[in-house]
Amino acid sequence: MNLIKKFSLRAAMVLVVAGSSVLWSQTEKVDYKAKLVELQKQRQELYQQMTEASKTGDLNAYNAARNKYTKLGEEIKKIEAKLAAQGSKIAQIKSSINRGIQYTKMGQYENAVAAYDRAISLDSTNAKAYFGKAIALGKLRRYDEAKAAYLKSIKLDPSYPKAYFNLGILYRRLEEYDKAIEVYRRALTHDSTLAKAHYEIGYTYSKKKDYLNATKAFEKAVKVDPQYVKAYNALGVAYIKLGKYGKAIAPLKKAIAIRPSFSEAYYRLSTALNNLGRYHEALDAAKKCLIYRKHFAPAYIEIGKAYEGLGDKANAITNYEMASKLNRRWVKWVTWKINSLKQSQ
Repeated sequence: MNLIKKFSLRAAMVLVVAGSSVLWSQTEKVDYKAKLVELQKQRQELYQQMTEASKTGDLNAYNAARNKYTKLGEEIKKIEAKLAAQGSKIAQIKSSINRGIQYTKMGQYENAVAAYDRAISLDSTNAKAYFGKAIALGKLRRYDEAKAAYLKSIKLDPSYPKAYFNLGILYRRLEEYDKAIEVYRRALTHDSTLAKAHYEIGYTYSKKKDYLNATKAFEKAVKVDPQYVKAYNALGVAYIKLGKYGKAIAPLKKAIAIRPSFSEAYYRLSTALNNLGRYHEALDAAKKCLIYRKHFAPAYIEIGKAYEGLGDKANAITNYEMASKLNRRWVKWVTWKINSLKQSQ
């Protein structure tokens, strides 16, 4: 037993290291961790061999095991040093990305880009760093650079749906609608439950004035997320654009049921109801819109149309005039409308 006495403390330390090896951060490279665990296992086996050789007095076997044990100890120290350096680098990358996120939230987009560039300089394969940089570049309206950063993020991590989604928004804003729809669909191949992607497809089709395909996309959005209030409203609007006023009623009422203060949905509902000749209901919906959005000129236009449909020309004119006072773009139409009403009296 005396042969191994001076190694007992070191061996005990090895056992502690072996037991704690699972605590290394999951973000660190697996190959180093696996190699460290394997070497620690081998070293434990050598320690057992040294113990057995000491018991039997086999000095040759003991020395052979001891030499290997010592060399493995040196190799373990090198790997532990690499892991420590790697851990420091990972911490720096995380810190840079977190700074980029905070700068973006604060509206300091140039600083955000610099922070993400720091992370990329430490790890050029970090998809999240490119993604964050793309967002900041987009805010700075450096659109070509933003597109390149999104595409790099996607290349590094093809399964990251948010990168596809944000790239789609960028394409839509640049009026590259077909590219936007294609990218949204790619996002859905990785996450079919991404209701926002369905919504954005519908919104982009609406921009193209393709309201039929827009309704199909909005229907998918509310199927995935039955509480998606914006999608219900957008679906109602698309049906109105198609002249399918009856079909617009249900989704608009659903939007209001989810969010009773949704002024836009009340306004759109009043439009659909007026077109269906349901003037009392249209009047009620438009007035409710004004409860939540007091100076909204289009709601006054719908009130005017409802009163006109009910044969109350005086109240129709009053509300048309109010709309023109609130928004000058209605002046020409209101002037024509009032003249038409006066001539028909």
